[in-house]
Amino acid sequence: MTYLLIKTLHLLAAIAFIGTLFFQVLILAPAAQRLDPSVRALLGPVLGQQARHVIHVVAIVLYGAGLTLVWPYRSLLANPLSSTFATLLSLKILLAFMIIGHYAALIFLRRSQRIGERGMHWLNVSLLLHAMLLVICAKSMFVL
Repeated sequence: MTYLLIKTLHLLAAIAFIGTLFFQVLILAPAAQRLDPSVRALLGPVLGQQARHVIHVVAIVLYGAGLTLVWPYRSLLANPLSSTFATLLSLKILLAFMIIGHYAALIFLRRSQRIGERGMHWLNVSLLLHAMLLVICAKSMFVL
């Protein structure tokens, strides 16, 4: 694959990932609060299952393309404070791992039934904020 194609896939997957989080946190969650609990009980599992299916595919493309894009810069990561670019790249990778950690925690908490609707909302808010910070780092890497 060409660099441009990989970069485009990474960008489109990032848009889909953050767009999904944005929709969940700022549109779906507030709208769901206004629905009758019986409607929410029917709609929630269906939307959740679809969102998980889509986000898994998007995450594979996003992280796969990201690993491919970072590979040529691996020598910079040996000394992350050597330049602004290396520092921002290292921070971006750290944020990406933190997002993976959020999803691991989410899976564990859902399977063990230790998280409710409110906890899911705050986990999604945290995910959105981490993803936004990651985008800010990505954009800054090529400006600073």
